[in-house]
Amino acid sequence: MRLKKKIRILMISSNLNIGGGPKQMFMLGENLDNNFEIYYSAPKSDNFARFLNSKNYISISERQINPKDIFTLIKFSKKNNIDIIHAHGKGAGVIARLTNIFIKKKLIYTFHGIHVECHNFFINLVYLFYENLLGRIDTYKIFVSESEKKYAKELNIFTGDKNIVINNGVLNKTYKENKKNKKQTIEANLISKITVVSICRFVKQKNIKDIIRIAKKIPEIDFEIIGYGKLWHEINQYLIKMQVKNVYLIGLKKNVFKYLYSADIYLSTSLYEGMPLSTLEAMSVGLPIVASNVVGNSDTIQNGVTGYLYDLNNLDMAVEYIKKIAFDKQERIRMGNNSFKRQREFFSESKMVEKYQNLFNKVVRNFD
Repeated sequence: MRLKKKIRILMISSNLNIGGGPKQMFMLGENLDNNFEIYYSAPKSDNFARFLNSKNYISISERQINPKDIFTLIKFSKKNNIDIIHAHGKGAGVIARLTNIFIKKKLIYTFHGIHVECHNFFINLVYLFYENLLGRIDTYKIFVSESEKKYAKELNIFTGDKNIVINNGVLNKTYKENKKNKKQTIEANLISKITVVSICRFVKQKNIKDIIRIAKKIPEIDFEIIGYGKLWHEINQYLIKMQVKNVYLIGLKKNVFKYLYSADIYLSTSLYEGMPLSTLEAMSVGLPIVASNVVGNSDTIQNGVTGYLYDLNNLDMAVEYIKKIAFDKQERIRMGNNSFKRQREFFSESKMVEKYQNLFNKVVRNFD
């Protein structure tokens, strides 16, 4: 009996910083069934080194287009008989498309956020021109949320007929226990501090200064920010300048769930998202969410059910929603329960993996 040949997939990322794109790439690669063989191409990094070895990995430059990398990927793809190239994010998309001009494999491109808000007019014009030119090379385009797909169409990005929405997913976690009693002694008549947590890279997209501005308006609530990035020093200086005492910059942590389990509310102030994994992780333990009403967040949160969406830049609205959840225990429990259920129904790792497997099989349905 002839054994069925495994489908070989080369997954490409232009960076391995801790973030949604790389996390989803390795989550997907590690959970595909035995019908697939996964290879990776990304810059050298210790962040995800446990997934990589000399046989399944080839390094490329970080966030730059290097002709040597294109040549290396062509050789690597031919040597390993790659069937599908799967590019994660904009930088990887450029590299994968240029490579595929020469090897003509099946190419799947996952957007992981359409980054135009943080760039000037000229850069955005170049990006849209490039996307509408080389984007036609893609066999399939994947959007990680419905609002991301809608946004692409509003920008007149070429999407073609072969595109699909596959929501990001995360591992289902154990439901967190609500703190038993937020009230201190009757004599003191005080409320012990609620904790609001945010997990994000320190980059412009995450709009971290708004977390500090919000916190300044609610000194009776603690705010923890987990993460690191190129704006770390700038955010530290801003925190000192604003004289905010209730914001704690925790730094990069491997076990973010330790902080999610001890928090009461999750806050996202992002300018835009694809579909934020950190928010999904907060939902997976049963945290209510307060988030900016932007692409990605609007798909994740059911306003008034699993949390609240506030208008971007309307910080008073965000403050109002945080207070509403913080000082009403029953509201926290209700929204936390709904958040927990919604993650399992729409944003679970297993459902995401199943949809990708179906797509990979579809694009190589004539695979021998």
